[in-house]
Amino acid sequence: PTGGRAMEDPQQAMYRVEALATQLYNSPNAEERSQAEHQLMQLSSSADCIPQCQYVLDNSTVPFAQLVTANALRKLVSQNWNNSTPQQRLDMRTWVLSYLANHGPSVAPFVSSSLVQLLCKITKMGWFEDPAHQKVTDEVNQFLHATPKHCVIGLNILTQLVSEMNLPAQGRSLTQHRKTASSFRDLALLQIFRVSLNTLQSLQTGGIAN
Repeated sequence: PTGGRAMEDPQQAMYRVEALATQLYNSPNAEERSQAEHQLMQLSSSADCIPQCQYVLDNSTVPFAQLVTANALRKLVSQNWNNSTPQQRLDMRTWVLSYLANHGPSVAPFVSSSLVQLLCKITKMGWFEDPAHQKVTDEVNQFLHATPKHCVIGLNILTQLVSEMNLPAQGRSLTQHRKTASSFRDLALLQIFRVSLNTLQSLQTGGIAN
């Protein structure tokens, strides 16, 4: 997907990713699956691949291609965190939130789940970097007051966020992890509990329409 074909037309590159992803997950031939996996690994080899992954997610309707590129984005953001600017991280955060709002209800659950994990990773890594990262619960509220499918995505974000904050981040010291987790507990955890409880009660009583 990259390397010597870096100048390839984005649409043609997307078609090739779709074919390789389908081969990876559907081919009965182990050698073909291995070859497809090897080629698709190039998607997470360099930060230069980030726009290509976003293009596939924005334009492809093939679930396996969406999954491969969503997983690649997660790796790329983590691997290149220290080489990206705070604005680039905020831009990625904005893009993920927008994607989940516009496409989350229609893509396969495993695709939205991967992007939810990416959003929560960005939120944790950037917690002290910009106040916007600490406002994630306010933005999730918009999901919780939209359609039932958006509501499920919102609850998934909150669940994953709590889990993510409990996990030490690669490349971060234990002291940094504890500082972030403590701040998250003080600023957001009670609100998350209340919002989640109210939302579940609304779902149970039919307060959120189909």
